[in-house]
Amino acid sequence: METKGILTAIHQTRKALSTQMKRLQLVSENIAHADRVVDANAPVYRRQTVVMKGDDELDKIGFGRQLSLTMRRSNGSHMKQHLEYPGGASGIERGPYFEVVEEENTTKLVYNPKHPNADASGYVRMYDINLVEEMVDMMSASRVYEANVTVMNAAKHIAKRSMEL
Repeated sequence: METKGILTAIHQTRKALSTQMKRLQLVSENIAHADRVVDANAPVYRRQTVVMKGDDELDKIGFGRQLSLTMRRSNGSHMKQHLEYPGGASGIERGPYFEVVEEENTTKLVYNPKHPNADASGYVRMYDINLVEEMVDMMSASRVYEANVTVMNAAKHIAKRSMEL
């Protein structure tokens, strides 16, 4: 008796769960840096996102990568050019099912002359992280994670029931 179909569903769901967990971790790191002032002595934090690895056919086309990178990019120089990513980004971590990319220009100037770190013109350099966008990304990742947990439970139930027959 071949159970390849059930095992394939469980394997694909495990890949998706792993990717969504990494996505949630990066969103939480991005949110933690959203209201921070850039410290001249510390390295600059760069907003990170997850680019999911697709099937071989999608990897050849690069559709998933192109879509996920161009959704965030506001202009051509927003992300560092990298040969592997058509939209331009820097790959900093490779997981079995995803790659983590970081943006290049992640600071903005905010006018706040009363802030202790303000320059002579009254501007403070802060990280350019949009909280609304990060919260939407977090909700999306958690919903996808929940959906995959449901699929995993259904696949386990089907496998269990097939063994009883």
